[in-house]
Amino acid sequence: MTTRNRRLLSIVVIIIAFAGIGGAGFALGKGTVPVGVVSQFGVPFLVEEARAMYECSECHEPADFHTCTTCHDDHGAVEFAEVPFFNMVAFTGDVPNPGFIRLNDILPYRDHPYTQLIVEEFLTGQGVTDFVSVTLASNDGGYVTIEPTDLNERALLLPYADGIRFASEDLHVSTWLKGITRIIVVGEETPLTINGEATSIGRLLMGATQSVTVQETDVMFVSEEDGQTRTAKTARRLEGAPLSVVVGPFETLTATNAAGDTFELSAEDAHNALLVAERGGVTLVLPDRGRSQWVEKVVEIESR
Repeated sequence: MTTRNRRLLSIVVIIIAFAGIGGAGFALGKGTVPVGVVSQFGVPFLVEEARAMYECSECHEPADFHTCTTCHDDHGAVEFAEVPFFNMVAFTGDVPNPGFIRLNDILPYRDHPYTQLIVEEFLTGQGVTDFVSVTLASNDGGYVTIEPTDLNERALLLPYADGIRFASEDLHVSTWLKGITRIIVVGEETPLTINGEATSIGRLLMGATQSVTVQETDVMFVSEEDGQTRTAKTARRLEGAPLSVVVGPFETLTATNAAGDTFELSAEDAHNALLVAERGGVTLVLPDRGRSQWVEKVVEIESR
């Protein structure tokens, strides 16, 4: 018998014992503890509680169940009303508005139990209706890709500490990621053309990606306490599909945007260039150049 089965059996035995001496509980008075709980709550309710404890035993030791701390320290905070959670999840790929979404916007943590959101409802709320796959990435390196035919109303985003997790009773437990930090959508359409081949930024982000530091700026601050000036550098980190991988070696390339404008770039100009999902489209990021020279709303790239 497995450890989990022994735990559930122990809980059920305790409930049956309570039920058997329930009458004695009345004789002793409803205030009797723990016998009085049978007359106060009833066996069906206690069975439901046992089922919940059985599920909790996946993560917690039964010895911890004698206090409220086990559940409330780990999960209770997410049920408080008007408590903002400012951690972010990157929402990218073939989506109308790629960027970052506050966890509180995905799961509004309010004072009611069983806070959850169906994955497909979340995608619809973000303007995604037709898609080939959705990929969830966690902060520990976990990576799960699911097709729409395998998503149903039981595929859920759920609160987890100060983050979110994914779980579905109809998918293998190894897909139940905790601490999701990135959601990548691959859409039905292929609005991007690379050397004559139709694709999309979502498809490219499912391949090799790279991060670069851009828009680095020196900042300074003069302390009112000691008069010293202290400096630092601020910047952004962008992740995208490396142009060198997407198109291979090239001498020159032409990038065309949604307005039909074309931009000629040499291999030197496009050094370390990335294709990034941002601002409602695809941006050709040129790390060695200022933002004004990046190409936004890219729809086609031809290399030579």
